[in-house]
Amino acid sequence: MSANAVYAAEDQWSAVLDRGGVVDFFGSTLDVPQQRRFADIASIQAYCDAVLERSAVRAAYPEHQAVHVRERAGQRRAHYEPASATIAVPLRELWAGRESVVLHELAHHLAGGVPSHGTAFRTAMDVLVREMLGEAAALLLRAGYDASGARS
Repeated sequence: MSANAVYAAEDQWSAVLDRGGVVDFFGSTLDVPQQRRFADIASIQAYCDAVLERSAVRAAYPEHQAVHVRERAGQRRAHYEPASATIAVPLRELWAGRESVVLHELAHHLAGGVPSHGTAFRTAMDVLVREMLGEAAALLLRAGYDASGARS
């Protein structure tokens, strides 16, 4: 399993969420939301707290702990720090304040902090996306994973 395959699928999916609206998906019409963009660490922290309190997330991951959010300076990637349950986001980068990026890092948190993008990560990402963005957005992400080879 290649992390590049997961990133490629999520980049394409995130671009669709940037626009939001009606998408033709193999002859079916899907209506996907426009993803949120966050301007500061406080708004990302509030979002993460709210996501982790959602009943579907709590049911799927009853043992999860709170997550902390901090700004990551001088780096081009967001990341999750399992030892401190911290998401680090480089907000100086325009792409980093997207909901898709925050959900990606929360998926690492819920998957037990594993750095890989294997089954546990993708399952957590699916739970988060279905809960926060809806089934249509989750379907597009799963299809992207399949097309990129990330599901194999």
